[in-house]
Amino acid sequence: MAVPGKPAPVGKKSKLYNSRTIRAEVADPSFKNGSLNIPEFISSREYEIKAFEQSQLNTKAASSTRIFQSLPRTLRRRTASHNVKRIPKRLREKAKREMQNSTSGTPAKKAHLRGRELHRLKMQKRLLRVASKIKESRGVPSAAGSVVKDKIKSLNEQLVALKKAKKSPLNNAVAAFDRCSVNTLMSKPSGNLKYGSRQKTYTWTPTHVWHAKRFHMIKRWGFQIPFSPNQKCFRSTSRAAREGTVAFESSYYSELVVKCLNADGVIRFLQAFSRYCDTIPEWLSSGKRAYNGWLYLDEQKIAPGTVLVDALSHRALVRLHPSVYERFFSAVVKWTNGEFEVVDCRYAIGSIELRGPSALNSLSQVLHVEASEQIKDQWWTVSQHRDPCMVPTGTRFSFFVRDPRFWKNPTRAPPGKGVLTAELLKEHAASDPNAVKALFSLKARTDSYKEMYSIKQLGQEFARRDPMSPHIHAPNKFPVTIYKTAQGSWCVLMPWFWVQPLWSKLITVSGVKPAGLRQIHQLNFESNIPTFPQDYPQLPDGYKEHIMVCAAARLAREKLPASKQVPVKATEGPLTPDADWFFLRKWIVGLNYVEDRKAQIVHNFGSFDESKIRELKTPNDLALVINATRENDTDRIPITAYNKRDYTHTGFANGTFVPDIYSFPPMPVVLVSITLSEKGSIADNARIYHRVANPSLKDLIGFVTSGAFNFSVGHPTAIGLVSADNHSFEKVLIRNVGCTTYSKAKMSLT
Repeated sequence: MAVPGKPAPVGKKSKLYNSRTIRAEVADPSFKNGSLNIPEFISSREYEIKAFEQSQLNTKAASSTRIFQSLPRTLRRRTASHNVKRIPKRLREKAKREMQNSTSGTPAKKAHLRGRELHRLKMQKRLLRVASKIKESRGVPSAAGSVVKDKIKSLNEQLVALKKAKKSPLNNAVAAFDRCSVNTLMSKPSGNLKYGSRQKTYTWTPTHVWHAKRFHMIKRWGFQIPFSPNQKCFRSTSRAAREGTVAFESSYYSELVVKCLNADGVIRFLQAFSRYCDTIPEWLSSGKRAYNGWLYLDEQKIAPGTVLVDALSHRALVRLHPSVYERFFSAVVKWTNGEFEVVDCRYAIGSIELRGPSALNSLSQVLHVEASEQIKDQWWTVSQHRDPCMVPTGTRFSFFVRDPRFWKNPTRAPPGKGVLTAELLKEHAASDPNAVKALFSLKARTDSYKEMYSIKQLGQEFARRDPMSPHIHAPNKFPVTIYKTAQGSWCVLMPWFWVQPLWSKLITVSGVKPAGLRQIHQLNFESNIPTFPQDYPQLPDGYKEHIMVCAAARLAREKLPASKQVPVKATEGPLTPDADWFFLRKWIVGLNYVEDRKAQIVHNFGSFDESKIRELKTPNDLALVINATRENDTDRIPITAYNKRDYTHTGFANGTFVPDIYSFPPMPVVLVSITLSEKGSIADNARIYHRVANPSLKDLIGFVTSGAFNFSVGHPTAIGLVSADNHSFEKVLIRNVGCTTYSKAKMSLT
C-alpha cells in the first residue's frame, strides 16, 4: 500500500496556505538548442510573474501577524486582554480594525459620568494634585487657630513657605536617588504615589511591574517577591539550568556596609562574624575573592551570607537573607560600639543572580565594560567558557559598565586573547578598585544616576541617532561587582535603580529564562544543596518558616471536603501530618524512661501515681503525655544543629547522655541527603526510619524537608534531618505522609 502524501491544509491555515501558493509552468518553450530567446522567455513567464505579484498581495492581506494572537507560552502575560488601552500606542489603530472584523466586535464605550459621580472624580483628581505637591515639598501643612479665618490664614502662610523652600535636588529626570542610613535601619520607600498603599508593608523590588505581569508574587520578609512564573516550568527550568541560563531578580536580599578606620578594623570584623576566628586568609582581607559561607552571632550560625572587602577604602559589604537581616544589623551596630559606621543599604544596592553554563556569556552580551584592556580581556576570556566548575567559588569581577539600554539588541563580546587557566584566575586582574569603592560609596552611587535616561528620552535619542551606529553615545555608567556564590550561581551587585535597566535587556538575550523563589529552591535541590531557610528548621528563622508552611498546609487541608482529605490519623498515629520535631525530640529521649519499650502502641487505659501523673509503662503512655504537653512548649525550638564541640551533643550521639525528664534540651540533628534504592517517591515531610523488618514509630529517626523527583539524576531524592545518634546509618526506609508503604533508600551526610 502506498504511503499517503501530505494532507491538504484544512481549517484556519487553508487561507494562509493558498495565499502563499505560486502557480508555475513546467514547460519552457523559450529555451531551445542551448540558447534562450529573451522575448519568448518574458512572454512565457508572464503568467508566473503575475501569479507571484498576486501572491505577494494575498500574503500581505492574509498576514498571520495580529495584535491579538496566541503567543508562545514563554511570551504570554497575565494581563493580556482585548482592552485597547493596554496595547502599545503604535498598535492601537490596528487592534481596533481587528476587533471590528471579529465576531465580538469592539467593546462598547463607557457612558459619560454625570452629576455627583463626575464631581467625585474631579475632587479625586484635585486631591491627587495636592498630594503630589505635598510629596514634592516633603511636608504637610497643619492648621493652627480656633477660628476658621485663622486656620485658613495659617495654611496659606505654610503653603507659601513650602513653595519658597528649596527642594532636595535630583541629578536625573527619573527620580532615582540613593536610600541608605547610618547606624539605623532605613525606612521603607514609599514608592509611587498611585501605588503607595500597596507598599506600606511590603516593598516592591525594582523589577516588580515586569514580574507582576508574568509571575505569581508572594509577600515575604517585607518584600513583594517573584515566586513562580504563570506557566508550568518545572522541566524547562531544570533544562535551562543545565544547558542555558536561569535569571533571578534577588534585590530582596539585604546588604550592609561597615566603614572601618583601617585594615585592622576589617580583620576584627571578619573574625567576629565569619568562620575565620583567628587568621584571616589573604584573599579575603585584600578583597581578591568573596567570602561565601556561614555568618555567626555569638559563635552560633545565623545564616549563609557573603562578605566583600574593599581594601582601598577599608570597607566590608555583607549580603544575607532578609529574614535575619535586622537581627544581624543590630548585632553589628552593637559590636562597633560607635567606633565604625554601619550603613543600611537594603534599598540602595540591588542584585541579579544567574545560573547555568552560559550565565556569564549571556551577561557579557548586555554588559559593555568601561575599564582597562587587561580587565576587559580577562572578563571576555572567562565569560566565553561554559564549564561553571572551572571557575572557583568566590571569584570576583568589578568594573564600570555603560547603560545597557543604549544598545537596542544584545551584542556578543569579542573573543578574549587569553586562555582560561588556574594562573589567570589567581591573578584577579578583572577587578577595578575604583569600581568597588564606588559601589560601596553613597556619593558614587548617587553620581551614577546623573542624567539617567528615561524611556521617553531613550526613544528620542534612537529616533535622531545615526542609522549606521549600533548604539547611543552617552557618558552614563555605573559600577557592578560580579562574584560566584556557593550555590554555583553568579551574583551581580549594582545600584538599586540600575537593576531594572539591566534586567530589561538581559531577558532579551537568547537562552535566558527568568525564574522566581520556587525555582531557586528547585535548582538547589537538584544540585543537592540545602536552601535557606526551608531546609534549616534547626535554626530560628528556619523553624519560623517551617511553622508558617505547616500552618498554611493545615488550612489548605481543612478547606477540602471530607471525601478529599487524606486520612492521616489512621497512618500517622500521634504524629501531626507535618514534620513533627516536637514529638520526635521528646519521643527519642522519653523512650529511655519507658518500662516496656517493646510493647505495641495501642490505645489502652493508663495508670497514674499518687500525684495524678501518668506512669510511663508503655510507649503509648509516652505518646499521650507528649501530645498533652504540646501547648506548653510552643515557643522553644525543639531541635538544634549538631556541634562536635558540645559535650551534650557528643553524649547524645554516643548514647551516653541521659537528660532530666522535666527539662528536655533541644535534640541535636544532622543534615542528610537521601536517594531511593528502588522504585518509589519522596515528598516533603516524609518520615525516615531505621531499615528493619517491621518498622514502627519506635524506629523513627527524622523527617524530610525537601523531597521530589530530581531531573538531574533521573529519580527521586530528598534532603532531610535525622537525630545525631542515627547519622551513621546508611540504609533507611522512607514513608510519605498518609501512605502505608515503605521505600528503601540510602542516606549520606550533606
